[in-house]
Amino acid sequence: MGETGERRTVPPTQLVHLMSEYLRLGAHRQTFLAAPAASDPVLRGFGIVAGGFGVLGVICVTVGAIAGGIATALVALIPGALALWRGNHNRRNRAARLDLFDFGMTVYRTGEQVQGFRWDSAEVRQKVITFQSGTPTEYSLEMTGPGGEHAVFDDVLFADGQEWGRTIQSAITGTQLPASVTAIDAGETVHFGDIALHLDALSFRGQTFPWEQIQLIDARSGLVRIKVDGRWHSLVPVAAIPNFYIFNELAERLRVTPFD
Repeated sequence: MGETGERRTVPPTQLVHLMSEYLRLGAHRQTFLAAPAASDPVLRGFGIVAGGFGVLGVICVTVGAIAGGIATALVALIPGALALWRGNHNRRNRAARLDLFDFGMTVYRTGEQVQGFRWDSAEVRQKVITFQSGTPTEYSLEMTGPGGEHAVFDDVLFADGQEWGRTIQSAITGTQLPASVTAIDAGETVHFGDIALHLDALSFRGQTFPWEQIQLIDARSGLVRIKVDGRWHSLVPVAAIPNFYIFNELAERLRVTPFD
């Protein structure tokens, strides 16, 4: 008898283990699994809208407005279909998992390869960063690695976003900030997308702003702005800056007390 030709499925746990060994991520710390479908606000929204139109259609039929009832029911099909699509999407990602290690992390989504990232080389972009104290932060992250690794995920996909989001940002910032400080102090330029920081100035798309002229750096509106000699200059959205917390720490240090 010949081989059946059936493809062997490797369990996600084994894939994660192999990636962690390959990247030398160290000891495993935490696993975060896919969030329950009921926690998806988009799915709930589609369901509520579809249900509302459905009720309205029943009322129309009850009062004799048959044509209006049919039209309303047809409109209800749109959010209903979107809710069904979203539900199927969530079910496909039930096996998704996010694993944190001493020196990095892995991301797995159903049907995709495991992506691995080290804290000392990864770039993270956060879609929304909340600066107001007491306001819950939404975690929607885009991770990239030096070898072309790429993963996008959020607190709708993975449960406990506040926990893993803070851990990832803190780990990357704590690991890479000292090297960035050393580079600046040695007279090197550190790049954050279109923004570059140097011992003497901040540069952006061909413009140079000496630190002694920068009065404030503000990002609370979701857009990084600098106040130079009384005038505001808009730079880029916060989400476009890799490792924003490292950028913010370096820029504020240079603005307030330039490196010697």
